[in-house]
Amino acid sequence: MIKKNEKGITLITLVITIVILATITITLATNAYDSTQLSRLTKLDNDIKTLNDRVAVYFVEHEQLPAYGNPYSKEKLKDVIEGLSQNDGDKYYTIDLSLLDNLSLNYGQDYLSFGGNSYIINEESHIIYHLEGISYKGEIFHTVGANSTVILNY
Repeated sequence: MIKKNEKGITLITLVITIVILATITITLATNAYDSTQLSRLTKLDNDIKTLNDRVAVYFVEHEQLPAYGNPYSKEKLKDVIEGLSQNDGDKYYTIDLSLLDNLSLNYGQDYLSFGGNSYIINEESHIIYHLEGISYKGEIFHTVGANSTVILNY
């Protein structure tokens, strides 16, 4: 039996509950997006560290870089990659991943053409860049870690 003095949920209580739930949902969604971006940047960092090791071994064994095709100049790359290292010379090569044994990367598999999903290396400094780059907190990173002025802090 329903008593006339009992009250249900008021409209104000319902609105406050919905606002709190919406705030929590937005916060969780934002954190998940940031985590995804950080994960992608970490994978790029791991790829570049792996490539640094493999390229160094290849360079010692063959006395040349594992390069594919003709070199690109800084002038050609300046519109693709902002912030090329001042220590770089003017010749950049696409890294021929097929020359590096047992290589497993997250990005950069399309090395046969000059495009976003490939890695390039500077002939003099041996700094490695991912042409497409990874977006993180509004910036695009083409290289990370010890080879760059950009240090990945996580």
